[in-house]
Amino acid sequence: MFGYLTMHHRFLTYRMHQCYVNYYCGTCFALEHNFGQLSRLLLSNDVALLGILMECHPGSQEPRQLCFGKCREKHCRFHGGIWKQLAAMNLLLVQEKLKDDRNDDRSLRALAGMALLRGHFKKAEDKYPGMARVITQGYADMYTLEQAGSRIRPIEDRFAEMMVQAAGSFRPLEHWEELYIRHISRWVYYIDALDDYEEDSRRGRFNALLEPDAETYDAYVKQYMTTIMEDLAYIYDDLEQLAELVPKDHPERALLRTMIFNDIPLRTSYVLSGRKQIRGKMGSIWEGADRYS
Repeated sequence: MFGYLTMHHRFLTYRMHQCYVNYYCGTCFALEHNFGQLSRLLLSNDVALLGILMECHPGSQEPRQLCFGKCREKHCRFHGGIWKQLAAMNLLLVQEKLKDDRNDDRSLRALAGMALLRGHFKKAEDKYPGMARVITQGYADMYTLEQAGSRIRPIEDRFAEMMVQAAGSFRPLEHWEELYIRHISRWVYYIDALDDYEEDSRRGRFNALLEPDAETYDAYVKQYMTTIMEDLAYIYDDLEQLAELVPKDHPERALLRTMIFNDIPLRTSYVLSGRKQIRGKMGSIWEGADRYS
């Protein structure tokens, strides 16, 4: 359920691209300087977008800081404060993703990842117990809904509520910020379920979209396209209204708007056409910023 909220270069001005790269790299540096080098492998584009929303990078328009060099300067900037919270949230979400993979099909990669990164996850939990409880309870509630055979909207709404609560532990959210996180999160859950339809059907895993008379993705799209369009309209109507609420006075906010108007439609079209998301090492938790380039 990670890696869908990436920015495509074709939609960005130079200023917006510079801003995005600094947030993406800043999230990576925050993982490094707060939780160690190994944690950088868990970098999520989705969490970097949250950093953009929270505007936690006062120097977003400065020249990009390279991976090597000026280590002391990067440590001072990305160690502690809201960057540490962002990095912790990244780790806590990945931990739940690995637990989910382990529970679904006893994934050996997930088991190995949990063992290898146990210390990193424990550090994040100990530092931010409130955030950890919100995320753990959110996934537990979603699992309960899944076990009850729930349809998709109650689950995606619970996922969205969890993300709002977790982000709210950073600082009080403005109304438009809360709506942005909520509606974007609903889209992420839905498009992930749609993207995983055929694999979940083949492996006998839960998917809130699964229909007994459509075992393959192509069959589902052909038979239930009307339902898919209704589901997407339900999400997009809120997103379009939200876009009008997003302020237009910073490059960060320009990035938030281009995610709604450009990147989300692009990724939706990829999934609907059957062109699967390009996956990284352990499912979708490790993603490249330029995977559609």
